[in-house]
Amino acid sequence: MIQAYQGYFQEDGRFIANNRIIKIPINRRVIVNILEDEIINSKTAQTVDKKEIAKRKKMVKSLKGCLAGYEVDLAQIREERIAKRGLLE
Repeated sequence: MIQAYQGYFQEDGRFIANNRIIKIPINRRVIVNILEDEIINSKTAQTVDKKEIAKRKKMVKSLKGCLAGYEVDLAQIREERIAKRGLLE
């Protein structure tokens, strides 16, 4: 049976995949590929995520401001799309 995992080795030699420690059975043949990317510090990743979320929220607010005077009739839009496909006959 072949098992495949994607993760990172830590300094103490533990292998982490999907936030779980994977124990490799003894006397088993393994293949290890070392890739260029490195694990990102979780605190740094959270900071980047918060900045990205703030940027996206700002973008959504600006779009809402542009569309504030328009009313959207979803039923009408659906009917038009169905009619264009020839399904409304």
